[in-house]
Amino acid sequence: MNSAMMKAIIKKDLRDIFRSKNLFATLIIIPVIFSAIIPAALLGSALIFDIEEMAGNDAQRLISSFLTHLKQENLVLETAEQQFVYLFINYMLPSLFLLVPIITASVVAANSFAGEKERRTLESLLFSPVPIKTLFVSKILGSFIPSLLVSFLSFLVSGLIINILGFQLFGEMIFPSANWLALIFCLSPMVSLLTVLLNVFISSRVKTYQEAQNIGGLIILPAVGMMAGQSSGLFFVGAQITLLISLVILIVNAVLLERITKYNDRYVIFEKQIH
Repeated sequence: MNSAMMKAIIKKDLRDIFRSKNLFATLIIIPVIFSAIIPAALLGSALIFDIEEMAGNDAQRLISSFLTHLKQENLVLETAEQQFVYLFINYMLPSLFLLVPIITASVVAANSFAGEKERRTLESLLFSPVPIKTLFVSKILGSFIPSLLVSFLSFLVSGLIINILGFQLFGEMIFPSANWLALIFCLSPMVSLLTVLLNVFISSRVKTYQEAQNIGGLIILPAVGMMAGQSSGLFFVGAQITLLISLVILIVNAVLLERITKYNDRYVIFEKQIH
């Protein structure tokens, strides 16, 4: 593959992201909500209010189930506030945090081909001497890089907020835990790449950006299911399970990448997008 062509396409896609107010706003608003506002609101509430009284019976049952799981980790959490906050920060929040790479990657990747069509630049791109494999890999990287950077920056912001506010509650740094390290360095990149691969393929087959985004948005459902399962106390996803899931998604990504770059045809894409 021609590296110069790839760099040119990636740079063009990155410029398009910054030029689009909707895309750029999404890359800012979603991370701020899940990495700053939610953890700050929880920790602030734990420092100000009586969490045990606010939690209610359902939350107490969840904490009891969590304490049984904690025995395997040899952790000592003395107060209800510490128990609830530690549970949320290290088990609930990671599931919510997965929405950051999923949503940002989905929005950016959905724009990869469908956005070109709406800007009336797809025809010249398809008729250029860029090999179709180079085109797809460039579009994938152009969507994956910003979503990965947003995830890492969101992780740093979350860590700063959690450690500053959490130190007053725990008397020590509670972030990052093994769950978070496995999430940010393994699961988040794999989920982000999976989202990009699927959305780039979808974007190459539909006619509008909105259509691509609506179909690609279904990828969010597994993360919501994981969050619901942990919130109900049905299961707790620890570092080992996170690494295992990452390995499975890595294999899926390798297969998808090979299929997408091998079996796409320039004329099929032209027909799907233009007519």
